[in-house]
Amino acid sequence: MKKKQIAAASIVTAAIVSLTSCGSSSGRADTSADSAQTTAAPQSAVTTSQNELDNVTDWEEMAKIEEVEASDEEGTGSLYTAGQKAGEVKALCYYDLASTQSGLAELLAQRYGGTITTEIASSGSAYFDKLGVLIASGDSPDIVRYDWMAYPTGIAKNMFTALDDWLDIDSPLWSGEKDVIDSFNFLGKHYYYPSDVSTNFAIIYNTRSLEEAGLEKPADLYFENNWTWDTFEDMMSRWVNIGADYVGFTGGSWSAMMFANTTGVKLIDMTGSDIINNLKNTEVQRAMDRLSNMKKLGYIGDGFVDPAEAFVDGKLLFLGMGLTWGYESAQGSFFKNGLDGDFEVVPFPRDPNADRYYMSADTYGFLVPTGAKNIQGAVDWILCGRLWATDPEIVAADRARRMDTSPLYYAKCPQCKYNFEAEGKNELTVCPECGAARKEKFKPVYSERVMRVCDDMTDPGKFGFVFDNSLGFNDDFSAILTGGEESLYDGPIYFGSSYNQLREANYNLIETYLEDYRELIRKAAGN
Repeated sequence: MKKKQIAAASIVTAAIVSLTSCGSSSGRADTSADSAQTTAAPQSAVTTSQNELDNVTDWEEMAKIEEVEASDEEGTGSLYTAGQKAGEVKALCYYDLASTQSGLAELLAQRYGGTITTEIASSGSAYFDKLGVLIASGDSPDIVRYDWMAYPTGIAKNMFTALDDWLDIDSPLWSGEKDVIDSFNFLGKHYYYPSDVSTNFAIIYNTRSLEEAGLEKPADLYFENNWTWDTFEDMMSRWVNIGADYVGFTGGSWSAMMFANTTGVKLIDMTGSDIINNLKNTEVQRAMDRLSNMKKLGYIGDGFVDPAEAFVDGKLLFLGMGLTWGYESAQGSFFKNGLDGDFEVVPFPRDPNADRYYMSADTYGFLVPTGAKNIQGAVDWILCGRLWATDPEIVAADRARRMDTSPLYYAKCPQCKYNFEAEGKNELTVCPECGAARKEKFKPVYSERVMRVCDDMTDPGKFGFVFDNSLGFNDDFSAILTGGEESLYDGPIYFGSSYNQLREANYNLIETYLEDYRELIRKAAGN
């Protein structure tokens, strides 16, 4: 059977979960720092169960192609074998890749003749502990999702395979991404080819609440180039004056780091051959002092709240959270509870002293562990991510899907399980067999205004991207930065603590940790 050509529309309308990243078309789960707080406990099965009203895809049947076409192998390097099918790609991740990224799974099957199976692991340090055990036992997975601890920690500890000979950084496929790939170099080698740049946290708000309070919309201020620290603080001041239990801003851990990144400075900078500690930088100090003062004035809450609950009582103005997870969870909770909400997003406010708009940025992609047995299949999965992010038809269709306001229904009747999709009757809203109304799913919708902001936040012409490496180390290091009143990042923003005092109390310990990693780099370089 000749390989089927994929129609973009059929890929995009596949059952992609609502955790896709705004402003990008990768069909992926949220990559924000605090998304780990929602990761479910490890599952014993490698595949997430489907709702009984949905159809189940036969990936193996879809992957029965005769050959991989040369046009799908653009961007590959000298070690890549032309025409070879991907086969089974074994992944380690904290969510199931086939069910949550069905668009990419379909690309892997129909373009590369491959299937992907996922072993589920906990996120965070446990993820890397599990990976280390698998590598040591000779049972490495073929692919793992990028997580901030992968760089520099995982790469410095020889957990991943350099891909310079597998992928061609100078190929048109990677056009526009070369600088990003280079920013993750380790001693000049490239282990991580992200499919694209994505947002970290954004600020989410319910326009209905602002309208009732007579406040301007931050998106309007953003489009007027007037969304700054000053206008952010002014809006919070007016909001909290409504009542004693009103909160101007709250968010997850690392919000302070991302606020400081709007100055254009990385707090911890991994250059590829050294680690630079900028915690004493005057711009960082200025940002942290501003946050501490806003907390003392009563504008800022106490830290993390579930975005599905944050706006329900109408007392919170701004939520700093992973853009997609926060935005879609807020929408979903209002859909479930029949509440009136119209949510929008904006980036963290611009530093009025900075030379441009800077944003704490993230990336999305995968790495190949040391000892992987199917590197070519893993590389095919990486290619799928990049194709999804850059193919004009896929991007356009995905954008249309995000902005589509029509209802979304389950494939099968909730009463008699009549299959609307299989019978070609997907336009019906009532079952022709039993007369039951179809069951509607929650579907996130991105307005034109939200999409404009999302587009801007991944545009290097409009934002300076700051890839801060504060999260790239171990749990002990992270515990100094977040977790309470004495932590360097959470202390100022959520407790009003003095950044200067906290930094001085912890600086030598931080340098001790960083020096251990600098030594790993020196050893890897043969010094």
